[in-house]
Amino acid sequence: MMIQQMEKKMKMLCSITVILFLFMASASTVSAKTDVQGHQTLKVAFPQVKGLTETDQNGKRHGLVVDYLNEIAKYTGWEYQYIDIPVDELMEEFSEGKFDLMGGTYYIPGLEEKYAYPDYNMGYSKAVLLGDKRDNSIRRYDLNSIQGKTIGVYERATENIRRLQEFLDINNLDCTLKYYDFEQHKGQKNLYAYLKNGEVDLLLGNGFESDDDLYPVVTFDSQPYYIVTAIGNRDILDGLNMALKKIIDSDGDFAAKCYEANFPEGEEKNISFTEEEEAFIRQKGSVTVALQRDVHPLSCKKTEDTHSGITTDFMEEISGFSGLQFTCVYTDTYKEAVTMVRQGDADVLGFYLGNDQNSQEQGLSLSTPYVNLNSILVRNKKSTYPSEGLIGAVIDGRELPEGIQTSQVRYFSQMEDGLKAVDSGEVDFIFGLSARLERDMQRYHYFNLLPVTLVNDRNDICFAVPRPAETELLTILNKSINSISAERKAEIMDQNMVSIGTSRLSLKEFVYSNPAFFIGMLLVLFLIFIVTALLIIRSRLKAAEIQIELEKAETQNRLKGEFLSKMSHEIRTPMNAIMGLADLTCRIENIPENIKDNLKKIHSSSRYLLNLLNDILDMSRIDNGKLDLCREPFSLKQLLDRIEDMLGGEAQRRGIIYTIEKEMPHSAVSGDSVRLQQVLTNLISNAFKFTPHGGTVVFRVTETACDNSNVTCRFEVTDNGIGIPKEDQQRIFESFEQLGANSSKSQGTGLGLPISYNIVKAMGGELKVDSRPERGSTFYFTVSFPLTGELDETAKEQKPYVTDDFLNHVNILLAEDNELNADIATELLEIKGAKVLRCEDGQQTYECFTQSVPGEFSIILMDIQMPRMNGLETARAIRALNRQDAVTIPIVAMTANTFKEDVDAAMNAGMDYFVSKPLNIESLYGILYEIIKGKEVDN
Repeated sequence: MMIQQMEKKMKMLCSITVILFLFMASASTVSAKTDVQGHQTLKVAFPQVKGLTETDQNGKRHGLVVDYLNEIAKYTGWEYQYIDIPVDELMEEFSEGKFDLMGGTYYIPGLEEKYAYPDYNMGYSKAVLLGDKRDNSIRRYDLNSIQGKTIGVYERATENIRRLQEFLDINNLDCTLKYYDFEQHKGQKNLYAYLKNGEVDLLLGNGFESDDDLYPVVTFDSQPYYIVTAIGNRDILDGLNMALKKIIDSDGDFAAKCYEANFPEGEEKNISFTEEEEAFIRQKGSVTVALQRDVHPLSCKKTEDTHSGITTDFMEEISGFSGLQFTCVYTDTYKEAVTMVRQGDADVLGFYLGNDQNSQEQGLSLSTPYVNLNSILVRNKKSTYPSEGLIGAVIDGRELPEGIQTSQVRYFSQMEDGLKAVDSGEVDFIFGLSARLERDMQRYHYFNLLPVTLVNDRNDICFAVPRPAETELLTILNKSINSISAERKAEIMDQNMVSIGTSRLSLKEFVYSNPAFFIGMLLVLFLIFIVTALLIIRSRLKAAEIQIELEKAETQNRLKGEFLSKMSHEIRTPMNAIMGLADLTCRIENIPENIKDNLKKIHSSSRYLLNLLNDILDMSRIDNGKLDLCREPFSLKQLLDRIEDMLGGEAQRRGIIYTIEKEMPHSAVSGDSVRLQQVLTNLISNAFKFTPHGGTVVFRVTETACDNSNVTCRFEVTDNGIGIPKEDQQRIFESFEQLGANSSKSQGTGLGLPISYNIVKAMGGELKVDSRPERGSTFYFTVSFPLTGELDETAKEQKPYVTDDFLNHVNILLAEDNELNADIATELLEIKGAKVLRCEDGQQTYECFTQSVPGEFSIILMDIQMPRMNGLETARAIRALNRQDAVTIPIVAMTANTFKEDVDAAMNAGMDYFVSKPLNIESLYGILYEIIKGKEVDN
């Protein structure tokens, strides 16, 4: 109990007068130490005092004193050594100079000769008047009920008594103070017995005291807390004054915030029932509650949703607090439940959907809200909200809010019926609880519905009773609701917001699922083709090793480059169709989860094949000596954060403990961040593949050297996986090599490590490995980067926000000779509102543009390889026209040719942007969004 601790403190304050001489003699001996780096470490006394200095079960120290010391350290650079000590030994140990700082100390006249007090305190403690819960004559915060009462106090608690007297005077309260001598009563634990036996009506205590039979009637500010040091520690005292002044100047509410965080109010609520209310509970025993069944998340079927509902959970909480029992009568509709309560067939309505005005009109009185839920409006895709002449819908028994525009309101007994009416276009929109509407939209797979987020859409959910209310019942409900902590309310809310929809496959959904079926079949054929192509490539590359001895390396490299470039184009073109169809099918509203999963697997497999192709092309460029590294400013820190975000989920899925250790004071450097990320991602992914479940992977980056112009960093990836035999440790850096037993081999061409090895070599480093079988491996390299100017290290990469209709009123000229790819691109653009005119070749594109009205087209999407006139020739011809829009219209290259030479050729031909196939639709949307926004700024 904190009163006991206060008594101990008072006792120890008395002992200070006895040991003053010893204290003064030792005060000059400071225990602060300074390490070799100039950091000053102060010894801090750390007794276990609730709210001030506490240690949790994990050994973490917290409390008001800790919060202040941590803030002070920001200004002083101090470090702390917290020393545990019993409260009753604190004063003696401090007087002997064993500590530099002691927190949570009160100011009492005379103690300034023993403690060095700073000029600023760390906030005020709280004093309370404690009352007996059995005494119904005193009510919490009803000050008139305190009038004339007797208050027990310790006579030596002068500051608390002074502040109590001020509080009584301010509120015109006349109370009798009964003084108790500390020495006379020091043998007993506290003065609680005098309150419980009726000798006094109230006790003066601290804000953090508690007892099962007592409660805080009134709380007010008491004595200030100080962090003190010993007399003579002038440097420490100056540091305290400087830091505390800065804290107050920066945030005048800092003390109040810290106190609230460590002494949260409202934990002890004195909510009790009057004799009349207790009699009502005994006599009534149980009340009848009208409750509409299956209204997620308020009333749910446990067998389906694994929870019973928010309303049911709150009724259990109320029963536990009050003893009042609830008997639920379930209805099929909300209006039936309201009618039962209005006619007296039920005592309470489980949840009311509306405001106070609506309840008055329906003859109901509302309780205190027990939860607050969002409401939304769901409209038909063909309807626009807000607009004139709309037909709105709502469930029978409630009304649309005044702010919702509608010319006619339709009422439906069931939410499902209303949603069907909106889906069919019978009505334009329906209004209701967002959790309920969203779950039903998922459950019944509507294809023509869109949610609309509203402003001020929060809805208080209350119990309702007939008007005029039965006062005892309404008061019991309100007191019980107010007794539930905010944390418990949030817990009930969270555990009931889980929405598990059902899977009902209709004929319409089956029809929509056919595209995925055909795409799946196409993917199987495509996989066979790719596997065959890769086998052919592998055999040809192996044969090329023998051919090198017979033919010139330059000729072989040229032929292989041409072959891979053509292969890249030919493979990417059908891959674009597969991934495009998968993207389009995924955008179908409310597509079943199993089909969506299949589409994701198709997309993932296609992306995997694309990565294999990129590896082969990278290796080809390395063999041809065409691996070029760019040099652009980038942030090492942001690159590592990006890698952590990318691979953290994979590590969790594989059950691997994945950690990143970074020691790099300098982060703003220049280099090829894309290639560096490629190497690091490859090394970490390999570590994941060859580390068993439960293993560890550590990615470590260390700055090893730095001068005025360059910084050198060591990168290493360590795992405790299967390891690599010594005889194979060099072979893994050769093309198409994979090691390990069949069970441990992962998918891939065996090009990842060779590519990484060559990239690191191009950066001026060397990729090495240190490994032992069954012990794990460490891949590491060291490279240097030129330092650059300051970068915004806190900036986060953001993708532009693209709305569903951001291409409205945008006319796009599409040049694409492949029929299927053209259809896919057209649909993906029209989804966003664009108007698309497709041309089959470059000649037709040129003629269409020349015949158009200037400004008719906003953007041109140009394929490169087309008959009659290719994309490069077409772009040059358009740019050469003698009209203003021919110079300014943005031209986006959209091609399966992805080499750097292809990008340069497109830019030299007058194109502005480059998008490779297979299309990354989000990347294309981002470019189009950038173009549109740029035009808006120019206008």
